[in-house]
Amino acid sequence: MLADRAVAEAQAQGLRADGMAAAVLDGAEVESDRQRDVAATLAFGPQSVVATLRDGRTREVDYGSVGLLIHGVRTGVSTSVEESTVKSFSAGRAILTGGLSMRSSKTVTTTKTTEQRESFVHVRERGGGRSLAVYERGMNYAFLGAALAPSSMANFTTVLTTLRGRCAGARYDQRMTRAGGFGMVPLCPPGIDPAAWKSDVAAALIALEG
Repeated sequence: MLADRAVAEAQAQGLRADGMAAAVLDGAEVESDRQRDVAATLAFGPQSVVATLRDGRTREVDYGSVGLLIHGVRTGVSTSVEESTVKSFSAGRAILTGGLSMRSSKTVTTTKTTEQRESFVHVRERGGGRSLAVYERGMNYAFLGAALAPSSMANFTTVLTTLRGRCAGARYDQRMTRAGGFGMVPLCPPGIDPAAWKSDVAAALIALEG
């Protein structure tokens, strides 16, 4: 990222002249979950979907007002440290204690890294405004009724299919479901979750395409 927009624009122009795709984003144009309306549950009606948000508010979105559905997968990495005590036979200890103690103990530290993937869809209305975000694992899917499945992925797919069917006039973009599907994004600023940053910048670039 470059603080000087004029410099950034000049570099982007140079990349375009070389036949590469490049865009310049202001920080205010990169929407994060702090700016989005994040759904906790949904209710599909004949003309609109009503979302109950995680903060308790409700939001209604008319299907005809939706201009863009961004379908993606956010990948994060979590690291945990585990300590365990391992006991083993010690000939030296056995000799020193006359056989009263034959084992020595040592603490072993293990670092475990886990990759976590979560599907999402951002519902963006024409004319701008806050996106309505639906995350695979952050939803109460009881509203699906008889269509409710045991897995969150299956339930998310049902929601996505319903949104696509009812928001028939919306552009659907699924490039963010593929690893590297949207090319390179700027380095993550300090103090921000890298997975969320990469996802937020890519979504902002897709929205810029109109």
